[in-house]
Amino acid sequence: MNSFVRQFKLILVTAILISGIQNGLTVASPKTTQFESEDRKPVSPKDYGKWESLGRGGALSRDGIWLVYPIRRNNDKDELRLHNLKTETNKVLEQGSDQQFSKDSRWLGYLINLPAKERKKLEKKKEPVHTKFGLLGLVNGDSTVIKDVASFAFSGNGRFVAMKRYAPEDRKNKSADLVVRNLNTGSDFSFGNVAEYSWQEDGALLAVIIDTEGKTGNGIQLFDGATGALKLLDSKDALYTGLSWRKKSDDLALFRVEKNDTYEDSTHVILSWQQLASTTAKAGIFDQTGMTGFSGHTRVVSNHPLEWSKDGKSLFFATKEWILKPVKEDTTKGDSANQDSTNTGNPDSLLTDEAPALQIWHSRDVRIIPEQKQRAENKREDAHLAVWHIKDNKFVQLGDELTERTRLQDDAPVVLGLDATPYEFDGMFGRPHSDVYTIDIYTGKKHKFLARVNNFYSISPDGKNIVYLTDDHYHLYNFKSAKDRNLTVGSAASFVNKEDDHPVEQKPPYGFIGWAKNGKSFFVHSKYNIWQFWADGSRGRNITDGETEKIIHRYVRLDPDEDTIDTKKPLYLHRSGEWTKKAGYASVIPGKSLKSLVWGDVFASRLVKAKDANTLAYVIEGFGDSPDYFVTQGDFAKSKQVSDTNPFQKDFAWGKSELIEYTNAKGRRLQGALFYPANYQPGRKYPMITYIYEIRSRVVHCYAVPSERNYYNHSVFTSQGYFVLQPDIVFDAGDPGISSVRTIEIAVKKVVDMGLVDDKRIGLVGHSWGGYQAGFAVTQTDIFAASVAGAGLTDLISMYGMVAWDFGGTPENYHFEVSQERMMVPPWQDAEGYMRNSPVMNVDKLNTPLLFEVGDNDKNVDWRQGIEYYNAARRAGKQMVLLVYAKEGHGLRQDKNRIDYHRRILQWFGHYLKGEPAKKWIEHGIPYPEQQRQLKNWKKK
Repeated sequence: MNSFVRQFKLILVTAILISGIQNGLTVASPKTTQFESEDRKPVSPKDYGKWESLGRGGALSRDGIWLVYPIRRNNDKDELRLHNLKTETNKVLEQGSDQQFSKDSRWLGYLINLPAKERKKLEKKKEPVHTKFGLLGLVNGDSTVIKDVASFAFSGNGRFVAMKRYAPEDRKNKSADLVVRNLNTGSDFSFGNVAEYSWQEDGALLAVIIDTEGKTGNGIQLFDGATGALKLLDSKDALYTGLSWRKKSDDLALFRVEKNDTYEDSTHVILSWQQLASTTAKAGIFDQTGMTGFSGHTRVVSNHPLEWSKDGKSLFFATKEWILKPVKEDTTKGDSANQDSTNTGNPDSLLTDEAPALQIWHSRDVRIIPEQKQRAENKREDAHLAVWHIKDNKFVQLGDELTERTRLQDDAPVVLGLDATPYEFDGMFGRPHSDVYTIDIYTGKKHKFLARVNNFYSISPDGKNIVYLTDDHYHLYNFKSAKDRNLTVGSAASFVNKEDDHPVEQKPPYGFIGWAKNGKSFFVHSKYNIWQFWADGSRGRNITDGETEKIIHRYVRLDPDEDTIDTKKPLYLHRSGEWTKKAGYASVIPGKSLKSLVWGDVFASRLVKAKDANTLAYVIEGFGDSPDYFVTQGDFAKSKQVSDTNPFQKDFAWGKSELIEYTNAKGRRLQGALFYPANYQPGRKYPMITYIYEIRSRVVHCYAVPSERNYYNHSVFTSQGYFVLQPDIVFDAGDPGISSVRTIEIAVKKVVDMGLVDDKRIGLVGHSWGGYQAGFAVTQTDIFAASVAGAGLTDLISMYGMVAWDFGGTPENYHFEVSQERMMVPPWQDAEGYMRNSPVMNVDKLNTPLLFEVGDNDKNVDWRQGIEYYNAARRAGKQMVLLVYAKEGHGLRQDKNRIDYHRRILQWFGHYLKGEPAKKWIEHGIPYPEQQRQLKNWKKK
């Protein structure tokens, strides 16, 4: 890292150590009046390989002594870094991933990937690529590596680890060997033909599903690690699936497939066992045959996982209509004179014996056929929730044709059922609403208590109340009294984002957080604060104070298993300055003063907490400050930097970042993130690249690893001598393109007026929605010398009628009317508006050289949008180059294509913004045969 970054890190640690912290640690930001890197060279492509990214998945051991996190490098030499926070020592685990601590904090398990070169060779040969398993003893330091392990899991008590091998390539069912190791003794237990395995949450019971090639010997086995005993729970020549342990118990359930030749598909029997660790374990079986209330033409499906009620008395599952197989006609019987007269020797009649390759799409389909097809392929077909009350062996159907969608809460006496049928036409086009019912889990009785709502939340832990939002306010509904209270009316705070520019009836809420553990209150976000409201209707209170300084507070859920909020313990909050873009963390116990824990001109993220200790870890970064982990205790009184990513950055010139402010054409205050070129010299005017999407100012303190794989990389752009502007853009409904251009012009002018950039050397770039704007803006303004548009829309009318294959096969209608495009109405109601905002329809005003990129397998924005623009520009005699990458989607995935596109962007801007000689592909078309020769001889260049 460079010198001012080192200074920043030192300031952070020192300030934490010497501050009283009660009023919060203020983190100093790196500031210089002169660039201290003037004598250093900017980073170049040959340097990119060693650059590190701080990977996701950093974790603390439960005892808070160990921190592990992944490091990803551009050269693919990845690793895990393990830190002992007590001894301040660390260990590097090369090519490690999928890290996991044992629950007793004595072991670290991880997978070891093949080096990139070896992996690519095997992939090229279409040979299997296998991972290894690494096991590291955190107490004794012992290290073990085991080959050919596909997955692993520690037991609930941390004393065992299960390792599943790879299935033989020629095996259809993909079951494989499983090895269970006793971590205290080192002894192994082996199982063959394992399809699934799962440890109970606490303890040493392991459930194993056996699946053999011929199904003989299939079953469910239970291994007790504590005793070494193996018990066969059930065995049958059938498939078993869907292991489900009840939380913090020894209760287990799963499905067993049952076939019936009369019906298509299969149904399932549900098997359950309770108190498996005892000598009096109770087995149960749910078999729909003879079950009271179970329809004869209904089956149990396994695509909805089994879910236990919190008390263990019930199991929830899904049912679906069971289709009878068609009856085969016996053509050998009957009078030949009564046979179908159409089969008279006419050759055309033979065609009726073969089904056509056909789909029938109807305009009244609530879900269009492509969406239905994807749901069927992903086994997400509509199914209805049901429950089995185990002790009474009672079945209750909960969901049905009225309440097709249900919401389950494992501690509530009711489930919520949704009926969207009265509003389904509006829902088809992005304006969903539902009537909401309670469904009694014991009787199945339904009661409608809400009409035409879209935002409702969890039931209180005591089962008495539910919170929902309508007409910009939070309401509380009491099930027993059937009374409805508006809890936020009269409050000066805003609980919905009224500044959201999407044309929707109900603006989105800032967010429901959750219920207090005792069920007497709940928490929600307002624009700046966190509020607590009471179920008895008492006046709500603001437990933070963000409005005064325009600081946004957001609750951080540190425990993913957390169902409720313990109001006696500190709530940890992420803080961010609305206009300063400062960030940090705070804590508060409701009713007490908030404690600011860390705060500064940085980007703060990834707060995690040890399960059984008061140790926390978080990440701090800045534009010139590579992300690093810091570790502290709950009050942040002492904090220390643990990681040190990219220390070599100090050897390179780097830029700086700052905020700019401007007001758009509608008078709204906006900001932009401005990044200075490396080795910036005051007084000199530079070229500038403007990167656009929607709200971008929040990235002002974000670090970007220089890389050719990230083709719109502002660290690379600044190292190439460009200013980079990322402005905030908000949109006018019905005029998204026009309003975007007006805002971009204002933001660019702001920077030009600062005397930093040459107004004749400004470029524009964007992707997807930003690609649309980058392709449209240059038909409305001539302030840009060149533009690059990736995967953008070009004809709003034709794209309106497309299918969003990447979004479940849904139609684009809703996306255009109320989502990102914000057009409000279909094109036949505002054809002029659609044309006014379409790049293709304004191509005659395109005076800026445009580079347009598409992948020919883009299932988000149809790649033919690029072809439309290309053909229009060609006909209009405009300067445009279309790059078509084969077998690529909305974003490029193959490194060879990422790197190529990145380099062409630099060549494009290099020519038009810097005056560098134009590459041949920029000025002239390259004949197809020559293109093929160039690609064939690529490595010979």
